[in-house]
Amino acid sequence: MSGDLSIYNRIKEALLPDGTLPDGFILRQLPEQGLRFADGAIDGTVRYHMGPTENPDISGLTLVLELASKERFNDAANALITHFQGGGMMLPVMDALQDWVFDHPEKLSPEALGQFSRTLLVQSQDVESVKFAITVLELLDQELEEELRDILLVLAASDELTLFCLFLLATFDNSNELIYSVAKRVKGWGRIHAVSMLKPENQEMSRWLLTDGWRNEIMPEYSAIVAIKRGKLLEVLTDAAVKKEDFSLAGKLIGASLEDNPVPGLNRYKKTGELLQAYLVLADQWADALEEYNVIFDVRDFLCKSNLDNKEDLIRLATGILQSVRCTDCVNASMDAGEGFYLGKSLGLDYVERAINTLRNNWREKYDLIDLLLPEKKYTDEIIEMFERVLPLEDMATGPENELGNDGQFVEHGILSYVMQSLQSVPGKGDRLICAGLLSPVIGTRNIALNLLEAWQKSDFQWTDGIIKALEELKVSEVNEPTKKRLENF
Repeated sequence: MSGDLSIYNRIKEALLPDGTLPDGFILRQLPEQGLRFADGAIDGTVRYHMGPTENPDISGLTLVLELASKERFNDAANALITHFQGGGMMLPVMDALQDWVFDHPEKLSPEALGQFSRTLLVQSQDVESVKFAITVLELLDQELEEELRDILLVLAASDELTLFCLFLLATFDNSNELIYSVAKRVKGWGRIHAVSMLKPENQEMSRWLLTDGWRNEIMPEYSAIVAIKRGKLLEVLTDAAVKKEDFSLAGKLIGASLEDNPVPGLNRYKKTGELLQAYLVLADQWADALEEYNVIFDVRDFLCKSNLDNKEDLIRLATGILQSVRCTDCVNASMDAGEGFYLGKSLGLDYVERAINTLRNNWREKYDLIDLLLPEKKYTDEIIEMFERVLPLEDMATGPENELGNDGQFVEHGILSYVMQSLQSVPGKGDRLICAGLLSPVIGTRNIALNLLEAWQKSDFQWTDGIIKALEELKVSEVNEPTKKRLENF
């Protein structure tokens, strides 16, 4: 049973022949209530969006260090578990703990800490305790031998532990090769961390960054700008031997770097003007797909907001491509096939009739087209009646529960939520949809219905008898405390 195995052995036994973990492998178990975080997600959020905790209470961890230094290993291990069971996390306090270690060498025994940490590394069943062990080993002046390297490479296969393993692997002589080997084996947050630390030292590494390094299961935006810079995309695009596939690849990377979210993108890159110049010159020659024209449109929008010295020339170049017959023909053909409506509208092409036909024929996959169609006020009643007909509203309105709606059985509730959000532009429409939303078992769907009613209140819309009845029923039966509190305002 995995519950009887250490973290190290759980990972080692699950490894596939290629050194990767199988899809679905997780170290973090599903909490009794709340969202399940993907392995590495909490630390990823801390690293990229929160940073270290200011003035944290690390007394529990310093006690562990002192106990271990006195070779009271069982007491130290128990104190460590107690600390982390109370909700403690290693990453936000790692800097503070390391500072404490440097400031209190007289209280510590490097030999005993090394023994304690190496034991935790392979025997602990607690994820955060393993991270603690790696953090301590990183601080010790020790000989970095193959055995430790191999243990770290096993642990690094889990996205939950990759970052900490990389910190220690970065101290090895061949650190870049080790980081590269890890980056290729992980797929989620681990790859994001590894790519951020990889410094390409040959053509193979640079090319891998461009072709694969930025591709991960979280968001390519985290790594695209790193790939652009360290993979030397500008050099690739200005090389006489540049190929169509390089141009297509560049579009994906540039498209994922136009916004400063979730990390700073092209706005912070010193060679952005040169890069976009090279890309648009090639686009004028090679662009022929909807995805590529979408990127060019987004590039033009980026340029309009930028302070680049050559922005006006680049805007003219992008506009010329978007106004070309080749672009128009491509977007029209895409809309005929049920795609490209947002770009079609932005380019001033006739899109409404083809969009409504696409929605009629494929509402389950194309329901987001209502964002384009409802503001047109042309097919409002038909669209609302269609969703009232195709969604099993009576079966969905089973009453409030604490469902988060993440399971496949709640797909229709997600569609209903989306439709209700779009109804803000048509006050008074969609009575049956709102009533079903108010009595959905999914917390988010109920609150979106309440958001809609709040927005309508500002336009002096009078609620229908059906909505009033559903609200009164919800006030009596609501089970989610924050939503129950919110209902006091209705």
